[in-house]
Amino acid sequence: MRVTSHFFLLYLILSFLLTACSMTKYVKENEYLLSKNTIKINDKKTTDYTITDYLIQRPNNRALTMPVGLLIYNLGNLNYDSIHQQKLKDFENRNNFWDRLLSKKQTLKSIYRKKKFNDWLLTKGEAPVIVDAKKTTNTAENLRIHFFNKGYFDATVKTEMITNVKKADIYYNISKRDPYFIGDIEYFIKNKTVDSIVQQNKDQVFVKKGDQYNQEKFQETVSAITRVLRNNGFYHFTESLISFRNIDTLAQDHITPIDIHIDHRKIKKGNVIEEIPTNIQTIKKVSVFTDYSYDTRNNVYDTKKNYNNVEFYAHEKLKYRVKTLANSIFIEPNQIYNDDAIEATRRHLRSLNNFRVVKISQKELPNNELATTIILTPMKKYGVGINSEIIHSNIKQVGLSGGFSFINRNLFRGAEIFKLSLQGSIFDTATKVNSSNTGNFDAYELGIDASLEFPKFIFPLLSNLIPRTMTPRTKVTLGTSFQKNIGLDKQKVTGVIDYTWKSSLKNKHTVELLNVQYIKNLNINSYFNIYSSEYNQIKSIQEAEFPFYNLNKNNASNFIQSIPSSFESSNPTDYKTLKNIEKRRSIITSNNIIPSASYAFEHNSKQGLSDTRYNYFKAKVTSAGNANAFLFDTQEDQKVFENIPVSQFIKFDVDFRKFWSNSTNNSLAFRTFVGVAIPTGKNKDIPFISSYFAGGSNDIRAWKTYELGPGSSNSGLEFNIGNLKILSSLEYRFKIFNSIHGAIFMDAGNIWNLPNASSTASEEELFSGFKSFENIAIGTGTGIRYDFNFLVLRLDLAFKTYEPYLTENKWFSNYSLSQSVLNIGINYPF
Repeated sequence: MRVTSHFFLLYLILSFLLTACSMTKYVKENEYLLSKNTIKINDKKTTDYTITDYLIQRPNNRALTMPVGLLIYNLGNLNYDSIHQQKLKDFENRNNFWDRLLSKKQTLKSIYRKKKFNDWLLTKGEAPVIVDAKKTTNTAENLRIHFFNKGYFDATVKTEMITNVKKADIYYNISKRDPYFIGDIEYFIKNKTVDSIVQQNKDQVFVKKGDQYNQEKFQETVSAITRVLRNNGFYHFTESLISFRNIDTLAQDHITPIDIHIDHRKIKKGNVIEEIPTNIQTIKKVSVFTDYSYDTRNNVYDTKKNYNNVEFYAHEKLKYRVKTLANSIFIEPNQIYNDDAIEATRRHLRSLNNFRVVKISQKELPNNELATTIILTPMKKYGVGINSEIIHSNIKQVGLSGGFSFINRNLFRGAEIFKLSLQGSIFDTATKVNSSNTGNFDAYELGIDASLEFPKFIFPLLSNLIPRTMTPRTKVTLGTSFQKNIGLDKQKVTGVIDYTWKSSLKNKHTVELLNVQYIKNLNINSYFNIYSSEYNQIKSIQEAEFPFYNLNKNNASNFIQSIPSSFESSNPTDYKTLKNIEKRRSIITSNNIIPSASYAFEHNSKQGLSDTRYNYFKAKVTSAGNANAFLFDTQEDQKVFENIPVSQFIKFDVDFRKFWSNSTNNSLAFRTFVGVAIPTGKNKDIPFISSYFAGGSNDIRAWKTYELGPGSSNSGLEFNIGNLKILSSLEYRFKIFNSIHGAIFMDAGNIWNLPNASSTASEEELFSGFKSFENIAIGTGTGIRYDFNFLVLRLDLAFKTYEPYLTENKWFSNYSLSQSVLNIGINYPF
């Protein structure tokens, strides 16, 4: 096993240099550096984040066991300001060798550079975390309250500090003791109407007799009852009107009764507080001001229009069709007040992406009635944008992209959004495919897209299936792009009609009713210049068997077609190799039409940008050229349109990701992806553009894009593809200091061809059940990331750990720096 020692040596050197400066350098007398927190529950250590989140004070961040931020801070000098001033004072009166050699001006700059570097060490480093007795006490009290709220009324928390020189470990020893349970539950509700509604919704009371006491269940009950009542017209009802009483925290049998009280609301009149019954209130009228702005707030609204008893107002003229706006409003006159209807209206109006401000307010009227006012501040109708960015993908290793976009909102007065985009980029490809393609920024791409988005379903059969509360949308897109120096160069024309809706805040559905792609290869005559490894195989056979044939890259295809049939019987292996190369050339160089339809379901439990504990799941099924096959002609068992082959296949993709975290500074991320594409009809292969590949900065990072697979083959081809893919990644992410983060990761997976789903696949490329899992490639590595807030710049160094195509010593054979792959990435790989 050849394992490079470079990183271990570098790590040891850095460790020595950094630890040479004591971690307790700036820890004063009678102070202690917090080294570790340990929480024990009934003498058992816990790392449960629901418990550790209560720690108010935490040790300095560590990366690979080293407190890098603290060590960098300790390299600085807290007293350097006075040293700097003394240097400046000495500088005025000196004239030494360095002043004469470098000049006084350069020497002065050097003095300021040292000051600036020292300031950088102190600013970017992390000051030592000194044990604070008050924070320790507050943490212990928070832990006690946590267990008290879980029903452990007799729980105790004792703290212990163990010191070693100037370092200290804090132990929180928790004794839970026996929990308390809920006994009889009684209701004391002053308002009879409220009482009736609560009794009808007993399923919203999460506090149940016989359950262990849990404060969270009490809060869930308060929120649920409040929501039920506010959705039944009680506009003034608030959570503060609900209370739980008669809780016996000293009950001998550890069973406490619960009294649920719901009071009248209280209003202060002068020096007297009066109780007023909460009443059901009705929406009297709904007014929508469609073009509010601060500058015109005092101007008269000239236009008024009524639609479904909702009044719409505008200055001069209504710029939106009232039917469209009414479709986003779920508040209706003469109906009781409903919180959910208010929130659905706000969410739906915002989803139109036409309004900068959406504000909904209520005004009380006599006789328990309300007047609802909806104020809308439109965005600018026209928008022009110019963008430039660093780009990165599995194919585009690194590059620069720039573009121009034009937006026209409310195109047909129905909140439609028209967008025209022009985009261009130059980039460095991840895989060099010929000798002339070796420079940096060796490829480019130009594209234009036009899209029109509607805030509803425009297909008749679908429009009645999805309720408008799920914010249905239709998007029509037309685009074309031209790509140079990736494979054979391509022009792609795309037309898409898709429908999206959200069945909940976490679940999204997408139906592509039609996705037509036309792919045209622009450089087919250069096939063997690009796929030089295949030409080398042909050349080897030609020299051995047909030495008088004048072979070159331009006539290689003609050479294969001229091979006599007798060669198959005399040399079947070489004959099959040549025919497979020609078949592969034919597949890759042929133009394709891919008319597909798909359905995708996406679940994302993430709550906010800072959430590091969530699940993500996406499943997608695509059918190409099947449902609409009757529209096309058949030539030689192949569906065609204007002599262009029509691709037919079914494709399934499943992507699952899970993220764990016990603090805001580190997390564990897992991803698994499984995809399979099966040709249908008379087709034997999947189009190149729809096939799977392995490798790259967002994939199996120890291999370059298209370099790995299929299966245990080691073809040496420039572009390896398959119709089955399995991928899993596990990554531990941690903060080093400030905006610099690190990662340790392992990627595993491969691609294969399915039996009877590829006309050119060899035996080692085929998936043959569980035995093929031996061909799972494994890569491991480490990475460093810099968080710019708006994006993350990523460098990942990956090593080939298990190589399934090797005949022996598959583990760690090329686990060395010279065989590693450095990936430059934008944002996290998943």
